[in-house]
Amino acid sequence: MSQGPPVPEPRADETCDVLMRGRVRLIQARKGYRSSVDAMVLAWFAAEVEAEPRRCVDLGTGTGLVAVLLGRRFPSLQLDLIERQPALAERAGRNLALSDLSARAQVHLIDIGLQSPPALPKADLIVCNPPYHPTYGRMLPTQVERREAHYETTADLARFAAVAREMAAADARFCLIYPAERADHALATLQAGGWPHVERTWLHHRQTSDPAIRVLLRGRGDRAPALLERAPVQLHQADRPDSLYGEPIEAFLSSLGPQRWP
Repeated sequence: MSQGPPVPEPRADETCDVLMRGRVRLIQARKGYRSSVDAMVLAWFAAEVEAEPRRCVDLGTGTGLVAVLLGRRFPSLQLDLIERQPALAERAGRNLALSDLSARAQVHLIDIGLQSPPALPKADLIVCNPPYHPTYGRMLPTQVERREAHYETTADLARFAAVAREMAAADARFCLIYPAERADHALATLQAGGWPHVERTWLHHRQTSDPAIRVLLRGRGDRAPALLERAPVQLHQADRPDSLYGEPIEAFLSSLGPQRWP
């Protein structure tokens, strides 16, 4: 009896973590870049669409978690992952294999700040958890993976918006997550970069009366300029432990399928 491809294993400098209540396994660096809750929130936000997307581009995929979650949510979704760091790109490829997504996903090692994006079929969904710290006036982390994942070194948000527009189908949606304190900058950058119609959702830690911690933006290039405010979302449920997320995010986790690992 023939056996399938070997299951990717973490190396000595990596961990293999069970996430999303036992629905996803993810290989990550022990001391380098590690995915945060932002990836889960962005995947939830991107999945809140009227029609199931056909093709998705994940700009700056990192470990590949956003793409993995969307691939698990939409069984027919084709995925193109863009990453500039070789170690992260290779790791993202192994994470796709861990979730049985290799047959409908491809990782492209490209620095969009220095190179043109790959010539690929146009996508109707583009997601991005971009580097959001400017480099000027800051002491940059010495750890390379973290520095290049979190700081605008070769590409800023304007470049990500322009590349997304270039890779997008006419009716595409461009979804991103950004720090709430830079929300005005993110909105202006999207609208100037070919995404004039924007839906905005504020993410709060526990109470919507508290200051927002993130802003989620969904840009459309095929509609008239507008800013639509959507209902705010809580990362955690009020008066409940941090192990429980807000109801919309909990519903998204349930949509990923049953628990597969303890």
